[in-house]
Amino acid sequence: MKNQNNFNNQHKSSKGSLHIQLIKNQNSTVDNTNDIFCYHCGSYNYHKAGRKKGKQRYKCTECGKRFIENLEYPEKIGYTTVHNSEDVWDALEIGLKVSDYRGRSHKLTCSYIHQDWFKAAIKKFIKYRASSIGYRRLESSLTSFNTFSCFLYNRTYIKCFADINRSVIIDYIDYLNQQKLNSSSRNQKLQDLAIFFETCIVNNWFNFQSYLIRKEDYQKAAKPLPRYIPEEVMYQLNQHLEALPETVLRMVLVIQECGLRVGELCQLPIDCLKQDAKGSWFIQFMRWKMNKEDTIPISVELAQVIQEQQQYIRDKLGEQYNYLFCGRLGGSCKEFIPKPNVMLDEAFVGYLKKLAEEFDIRDKSGKRWNFQSHQFRHTVGTRMINTGVPQHIVQRYLGHDSPHMTSVYAHIHDATLRKKIDEYLATKVVNINGEIIESLHPELDNDANLQWMKKKVLAETLPNGYCGLPAQLTCSKGNACLTCGDFRTTIEFLDQHKEHLERTNKVLEVAKASGWHRQIQVNEDVKKSLENIINTLESNKNE
Repeated sequence: MKNQNNFNNQHKSSKGSLHIQLIKNQNSTVDNTNDIFCYHCGSYNYHKAGRKKGKQRYKCTECGKRFIENLEYPEKIGYTTVHNSEDVWDALEIGLKVSDYRGRSHKLTCSYIHQDWFKAAIKKFIKYRASSIGYRRLESSLTSFNTFSCFLYNRTYIKCFADINRSVIIDYIDYLNQQKLNSSSRNQKLQDLAIFFETCIVNNWFNFQSYLIRKEDYQKAAKPLPRYIPEEVMYQLNQHLEALPETVLRMVLVIQECGLRVGELCQLPIDCLKQDAKGSWFIQFMRWKMNKEDTIPISVELAQVIQEQQQYIRDKLGEQYNYLFCGRLGGSCKEFIPKPNVMLDEAFVGYLKKLAEEFDIRDKSGKRWNFQSHQFRHTVGTRMINTGVPQHIVQRYLGHDSPHMTSVYAHIHDATLRKKIDEYLATKVVNINGEIIESLHPELDNDANLQWMKKKVLAETLPNGYCGLPAQLTCSKGNACLTCGDFRTTIEFLDQHKEHLERTNKVLEVAKASGWHRQIQVNEDVKKSLENIINTLESNKNE
């Protein structure tokens, strides 16, 4: 629980008998005459941190969190909040799992839940859930409860849980719709409240109607595809890696190859590097999101990078520091002076954003690239899928809990295939005589969706072209495509045809020297077909 001495500035409310107990820093560089304070911990000690959607944003120096003045909280709807030591809890003291890379302070504030009966139940819920979920998830749920409390504030007829019925929930859904939230945020607030109701019912804490929130109450959210880093952006990043501090440089190399979540990266143990009997290298680390230890293979080159970082940490911070990467001492100096604490996720991304600005890293459209740590994870997943790595292997490598999580990357693979199909549509199709095949139904050949589906579902491709037979018919010619009138090919297989011609010429030399007349006849036909195909494809290539 928060020490009462921290709340040393009590203010008498002009709206009634309520009191606000807040942290006040007399040396703060920000003018606090408007009673702006951090709604996470109640502190007056903060500084400006840019603007967001036209509103001034601040960063609290007590808890390290950002906040926006009067953001959907008490002053916005006309009542005063009471902060007291019983309403502000330290996450560590109640047994919550916290992550060092997120910041220094981990507080849970119940002050914005204005109804005493609701606040008491939420505190009970927090203690109950503390053993099974992490701090960030519970903090997010608390924000949802704050919103529901704001909704209840002007509905004085609701005095206990027994007064909450389906009609109240319908009104709350309308209230959320009026807040102009995106579908994901709106659904999350409903889901958090549904979990709270279910927990109360299962544990017999309160008696009220079950199934207050139903499946049809949730909006269908369009899930965006992962945003991977384009090759041209990755190339520019790697061109300028030397401009980063060596610790950050090595962090980028690790996350580029392994696709770790930023928490997994920042909290890699210094002894994460392992080697098997065959000399192959692995890293062993905690999947904090899944709360399990995992091991994945890495390249020899990355193993060397990690060994260099291990030596760096031992030289700079000694044997007592247990993490592979570290933060730096604050202040105005630009030099990276190692400090024995985990690097914050925002600090890591900050280095990349600054690098993009300094070296003007842009994508193909000319837009300055906005680096985010999770983009590297998306990039690794996309590359693995696009290079044919089976989905279950990608799932295992990235530490996904279900195939559904990995399937998102398959959508990106589909988009890649569509690009290949577009390229295919622009090419000429030829037969074994080198004749260009004119389609009887060009509307089908030029329909990118149909061609994509054919290649994705039917997959009737050959190593060096396509079979013109309908999929349900069985070929009776065995391995004789280059002597078959139903064989079709395009310029994408030109290299394979050239290699095939070289092999055929060598076979003919042996057959002629040995007097194998049947082999000579068959391979002469193959050679003639290959020469016709190559000549036609090359002439089309030069058009």
